[in-house]
Amino acid sequence: MKIKPELLNNQLSKGLKSIYLVFGPEILLVEKSLQAIKDSAMGLGFGERVRYDVDGHSSWDEIIANISSPSLFTQKRIIDLRLATGKVGVRGSKAITELTASLPDDILLIVSAGKLDMTQQKSKWFKALDQNGIIIQHWEVQSEQLVGWIINHMNELGLKTDKDVANAIAYCTEGNLLATMQEIQKLKIAYPDGYIDTKEFLNQIDQQSHYSVFGLIDAALKGDAEKVNKIFTSLTDELTPPIIIISSLYREIKALTAMSVELQHNETIEAVLTKHRVWQKRKPLITNALKKHSYQGLQKILLTLGRIDRSLKGMDNLNVYDELQSVLITLSGKRNGLNS
Repeated sequence: MKIKPELLNNQLSKGLKSIYLVFGPEILLVEKSLQAIKDSAMGLGFGERVRYDVDGHSSWDEIIANISSPSLFTQKRIIDLRLATGKVGVRGSKAITELTASLPDDILLIVSAGKLDMTQQKSKWFKALDQNGIIIQHWEVQSEQLVGWIINHMNELGLKTDKDVANAIAYCTEGNLLATMQEIQKLKIAYPDGYIDTKEFLNQIDQQSHYSVFGLIDAALKGDAEKVNKIFTSLTDELTPPIIIISSLYREIKALTAMSVELQHNETIEAVLTKHRVWQKRKPLITNALKKHSYQGLQKILLTLGRIDRSLKGMDNLNVYDELQSVLITLSGKRNGLNS
C-alpha cells in the first residue's frame, strides 16, 4: 500500500507494519523516513539491526539464512536492505517475493532505494512489497516547491510559519536540502519556543551574504560593479570553486529569463515576482535587472555561462575567471563584452 511521506508518522502512530519500502531521488528525504521507521521500531523492542547493501549480483543465501535463524541477542530484529539500484536480478526478485510472503513475526523488513523507474515499479518484487507492506515514494523537491517544503518542515519542528524566513532560507541554500534542513534546525536551536524574530534573522542572513556568492549576485543585480569586483576578488582569493559561482549565476539568469518572457506576455511585474516566489527583500533587485536587461541579453549571458562551464571542464578555451567576472560586470549593467 502506498502512502504519502507526510502521512508516515501518522501511520506509525497507529501501529508498525512488518514491511516498508522507501525510495526516491532525494536520498536525504528517504533517510528521514527510514529513521522515523527505525525510531518507531526501537520503541517497540526491535533491538538489533542488520544491514545488507544488495544489487543484481548479490548472494541472497546469507540474507535468507539470517532471517530464518533466531537471534542470540534479541527476539526482534530489523533487516535493512539497501538496493544499490532497482535491478535486483532474478534471484533477488524471487528472494524478496518469498520473504514478503512468509516473513517471521519477529522481523521488520525495511527496503530502500534511490529513484525507481516505472518498469521497476511494475516488477514482481515491487508488487509483492506493495501487497504486503507500506510503500513511501519521495519525489525530488522542485524549486517552486521548496518554500512550501521549508514551511512544512518548520511546522514539523514546532516553528511558527513565516514566509519571509522560508524564502530567505530557500534563496540562501539554493535547493540543497541538507543545507536547508541544517538552517531550519539552527532556527529551532535559536528560537526553542517556535517564535522566530524575523527581523533579526533576515538581518543575520543579509550580513552573512555580503561576501558570499549570494552577495556577489545581488551586487550585480543592484548594478554595483565596484562591489562586484571587490566580492569576486575576495571569493577567488578564498579559492571558492568557480563551479559554485557558475551554477548559482546560471540559476539566477535562467529565472530572470523566464520572468522576462512572462513580462512580454503583459503580466504585471508584481504578479511575475509573486509567481516565482521572489523574496520581498530581493524584489527591487530583480525588478531593476528585468528593466535593465532584455530577454535577448539574458539569453546571451546564459550562452556565455555555458561556454565558461565547458571551459572549466576542458571542452572550450575561455579563461574561466576572466569571463566569469565579465559576465558579472555585464549583469551589473556595465558594457564589458556582452550587449544587453
